[in-house]
Amino acid sequence: MKAFLFPGQGAQRVGMGAELFARFPHQVAEADAVLGYSIAELCLNGPMEKLTRTNFTQPALYVVSALKFLDQTEHPDVVLGHSVGEYAALFAAGVVDFATGLQLVKKRGELMDRAQGGGMAAIIGLDGDQINAVLRQHGFTDIHPANYNTPKQVVLSGKRDAVIAAEAAFREAGASHYVVLPVGGAFHTLFMAEAQAEFADFAARFTFAAPQVTVISNVTARPHDPATIRQRMVEQITAPVLWCESLRYLLAKGMRFEDVTEIGDGPPVVKPMVRRTEAEAGPLDAAVLEAEENKAPRHDAPSGVFTLDRLGSRRFCADFGLTHPYVCGAMYQGISSVDMVVRMGRAGMLAFFGAGGLPMPEVEAAITAIRAQLPANAPFGVNFIAHVNHPYLEDQLADLLLKHGVKVIEASAFMEVTPALVRWRAHGLRQEGGRIHADNKIIAKVSRPDVAGLFLAAAPEKLVAKLVQSGAITAAQAEMLAQVPMADSITVESDSGGHTDQGMPFTLIPAVLRVRDAAANAFPHFAKTVHVGAGGGIGTPEAAAAVLVLGAEYIVTGSINQATVEAGTSDAVKDMLEAAAVHDMTTAPSGEMFELGSKVQVLKKGLFFPARAEKLVAVYRQFDSLDAIDAATKRQLEERFFQRPLMAVWDEVRNRLPPEDVERAERLPKHKMALVFRRYFKNASRWALDGDTAHKVDFQIHCGPALGAFNQWVAGTKLESWRNRHVDDIALRLLDATANVLNDRFATLTGGQ
Repeated sequence: MKAFLFPGQGAQRVGMGAELFARFPHQVAEADAVLGYSIAELCLNGPMEKLTRTNFTQPALYVVSALKFLDQTEHPDVVLGHSVGEYAALFAAGVVDFATGLQLVKKRGELMDRAQGGGMAAIIGLDGDQINAVLRQHGFTDIHPANYNTPKQVVLSGKRDAVIAAEAAFREAGASHYVVLPVGGAFHTLFMAEAQAEFADFAARFTFAAPQVTVISNVTARPHDPATIRQRMVEQITAPVLWCESLRYLLAKGMRFEDVTEIGDGPPVVKPMVRRTEAEAGPLDAAVLEAEENKAPRHDAPSGVFTLDRLGSRRFCADFGLTHPYVCGAMYQGISSVDMVVRMGRAGMLAFFGAGGLPMPEVEAAITAIRAQLPANAPFGVNFIAHVNHPYLEDQLADLLLKHGVKVIEASAFMEVTPALVRWRAHGLRQEGGRIHADNKIIAKVSRPDVAGLFLAAAPEKLVAKLVQSGAITAAQAEMLAQVPMADSITVESDSGGHTDQGMPFTLIPAVLRVRDAAANAFPHFAKTVHVGAGGGIGTPEAAAAVLVLGAEYIVTGSINQATVEAGTSDAVKDMLEAAAVHDMTTAPSGEMFELGSKVQVLKKGLFFPARAEKLVAVYRQFDSLDAIDAATKRQLEERFFQRPLMAVWDEVRNRLPPEDVERAERLPKHKMALVFRRYFKNASRWALDGDTAHKVDFQIHCGPALGAFNQWVAGTKLESWRNRHVDDIALRLLDATANVLNDRFATLTGGQ
């Protein structure tokens, strides 16, 4: 097996390419046009200070490696490149042409050069498991393995101060060398998420061809799948380089040291790693590779089988245009803000704008702002909440979403499928090649298997017939509706903030999965599989790992995102949430549906709201009208709850209602009382969102105990303060730690530890 290896950063030197530039004038001219400067001048004359800046290093290495490949007379069977060297490998494999590869590398280098405050250190003498043990033991959350070069040579990457400070811990653990590298970025870690998001948008412009020879991915240490090359190259910016495992894979496939050629211009850098890897670890286990290739269950999985890019469902990610199977659920009244949605979208993850409780002009303005700030293909969605008593609000939102071409919604609080949902769904259906595609995607959030069943079925026939009769949808759309389920994905909700049935994921997820599987063959012409994810109670890696093991294909977080920079609530609320523990939550009556006994989960620490909400419900049940309330109780409500007479509250409420609702309230005194009491709940939410500390004890803050668990997890780290918490950073850290938890648990269960 003839293998070509392409080096990465560290292989640059002044004078490289001296014999190549004159041989390939066409490519050199093409490179100068792409870069806007002379590549030969840079490589031949430097200076070295310029050549070692990553925005210059990466194009220089790519050009010289590509020309060196063109200068070869032999042809490889497999190619492999280290970090930026992977782009030269893709060129050698025919995946990209010379100019496309250089454009990608130029952009990659520019984005990575912007990253400041980062650092890297090479460790010799410790293997990957030992290094991860030191990171866990000392709580080093700002440092991550970035390059697994050989079994006992690993490069760490992270915050520069943290990298420098960690030296003593690793030397104490047995490292023979700890060398801080002269770089300014935390390359191949989650700290590069912003660069990754921008690069994803840039890479979407280019076409990647199927490899003509096998090319190994840095991210997976396995041959590239032609369908996912672009995605893997985007992930490569934040994922560690699995160079050692890649070499062990090739050794297991028959590669010999004598068969390896390093395609660089200078002393060999990556070829010696083959000899060290062979001596220190040898090839991968043949049984493991055979099990992989036969897609058989792995009973002896190697350490690290779970990684950031191997969590959840890749199909879910592909269907929704995501990099990772992670979703930020909607939080009402814009707590899931424009900033939150944009930040997640730029990182290749999905967030829903919290449209619930907002007037339509504000929702429209938010959609416009999101569209203006996100790249064209970046994912985002809008919450679509059920309005049992005011269905016209659903119709207004459906009209708005159709007007602006919003393609993904989170349908929440629905107990039945409604006309507005069906109409929005119908307008996104199309038939192509005998298959029906749904461009308007619904993720239904449910807490009961029977409700999941409604969304796994076609739209109700009678409802569809009425929509056709009214002209809201066409007969062709009605025909397609009968051949698709109402939802593309089901989020199983348990123990969440706000409205919650306090269900247990251990019972709900398996039950919903069985409902999904039972309906799997009902729509043979539907182009996609319905996915099942989990939300509620997820604030730690252990919780995320648990629902993934149960079968969830993606995770949804909510409460933990309230105490972030991007959350659309007040600093006063975020300060309170930052200090919350698991036991600081309780349930309270729902302001929207307290007459029905509906509950929400809220923060209780330091607040009177839960007790006062219960008092209002008790008064509502005891009396038939405002006039019937006894004097002492009325005085308590007016002085402590509303700070004004109840009839003054009614005057305010009445001025906001349409005439027919006013007439109904005057005719039904108990309903009038409910409207007045409901004003307290609305005020309590508004005071919290506005940070009105004069009413701090009355803040209504929807939150689940997941936030308390998250606060405990990040205690003692920079994320202890919400002012350092960003939703995309939390997502990537949580996923990365989840992979570590799964690896540890798997090793323990199989007797590895």
